This record gives sequence, structure tokens and C-alpha cells, in this order.
Amino acid sequence: MFAEGMGVDFFLIALLFLGVGYALTRTKKGMAKWQIRKIPGLDAIEEGIGRATEMNRPVFYLPGSGGFSDPQLLASMAVLSEVAKITARYDTRLIVCVPMSSVYPVIEEVVRQSYVSAGKAESFRAEDVRWFSDHYFGYAIAIIGLMFKEQVATNIMLGTFAFDALMYAEAANQAGAIQVGGTAATTQIPFFVAACDYALIGEEIYAAAAYLTKDPVRVATIVAEDWAKFLVTGLVVLGVLLQTFGKADGLKDFLNKW
Repeated sequence: MFAEGMGVDFFLIALLFLGVGYALTRTKKGMAKWQIRKIPGLDAIEEGIGRATEMNRPVFYLPGSGGFSDPQLLASMAVLSEVAKITARYDTRLIVCVPMSSVYPVIEEVVRQSYVSAGKAESFRAEDVRWFSDHYFGYAIAIIGLMFKEQVATNIMLGTFAFDALMYAEAANQAGAIQVGGTAATTQIPFFVAACDYALIGEEIYAAAAYLTKDPVRVATIVAEDWAKFLVTGLVVLGVLLQTFGKADGLKDFLNKW
């Protein structure tokens, strides 16, 4: 029925979908109210936008260098949508810089729709959603120059970053910006922690949209994913214990069979 060795994989994925469905059903029926723990970095986003409003200086948003196959970009776009709604509500200028020409039209539309949903369609400025180059170094240098030119008050960086993470953080710091940085790239997390006022570490960026919107459906999805992590962790611990006490042969045979 299944390809060799894929039965257990199918079972775990099916279990994840069932968990998501169960959490969503309970949420929609009002039978459960899930909550995400407090994440200071996300709470600081509106504070940073308020600061930019008071100083009459722009908010800067960098969605990272990933393409549409990168889950970090998708998570960042969801946060960008909420950030754009807040800046629209406060009449604060938002500058978004996109690293890939293929991503540009989608990012522009995300920002535009956020302004429309906030009732501020006339405040949307297409020229503030910018693409400079698909070449990484050219893009990075342009970003740094723009930060100084515009004297940004708040810099939000969420997504996939590489060597450029510290470059942006240092430039924004010299421009006097409050910074929120987040990435799941383990090699860059230390730089965000060291250089930003607030840092989102690893999977926190995937929960960001649910946290900001308080949307019950999104929150329920995060809850189901946590259940899956507990299950996998339990299986790992079970496997370690069985192997330690020399009782793992039966489990190995079962997994190899399925």
C-alpha cells in the first residue's frame, strides 16, 4: 500500500493534519481559547512604529533574501501585512526593500492590500516598495545607503539572512533606529541577538503572524504544530531508551517493514 519505509511518515503527517483539524474545530465552536506566550520582540513592533510616528521618520522593513520556496519569507509576509496596517493607521511612512525581482510584485500587493483594509488606500506609496538588484552585494549596499539617507526610526528584519544581517543591523543602529530582528538561520541568530533591541529566535518568526493578529485559526494551527513537536520528541526519547537498554530491535524491524 505504501512505498517501502514510508508508512510511518504517512501516519505522522496524517496525525498532524488531524491535530490541526481538531484544534480548528474546537476554536471555531468556542470550545477552546488557545494562547501564545508573550514574545517581547513582537510587542515592540507597534512601539517602534509609534516611535517613528512621533519622530516623523520612516519605518524600514526587510523580508530577508528568500524566495517563494522559503517558509521564512511567507512568515515574514504575514508580519509585513500587519505592520503595514499599523503604519497606515498611524499615517507613518513604511519603506519595504525586496531582494528579488520575482518577489517584488507580491510584496507590493501585500502592502497595498493592507493599506486598503485599513481604509487608507490613498496613503499607499508604490515607490516605497523598492527593489534594487538580484545581486546580493548590490542589494546590501543599496539598503545601507537608504537607511542613512532616510534616517529610519524603526528597522524590522524578519526572514532569511546571511552575511548581510550584521551589516543592516549596524547601519540602522548608526542611523538611530530601534530594531526588531528575527530569523531561523542559526548562523545569524547571534548577530541579531547582539545587535538588535529585540530578537525573534528560530520558530518565533513562524508564530509571529498568529501572535500579532490574535486570529483564532492561526493560533490553533500553531497549537497543533506544538502537539506534533511533543509527539516527535516523545518518539525520539522512546527510541533512545529502547536503544540504551538493548530493546530496540523490534522497533527497528517494525520501522523497516513500514
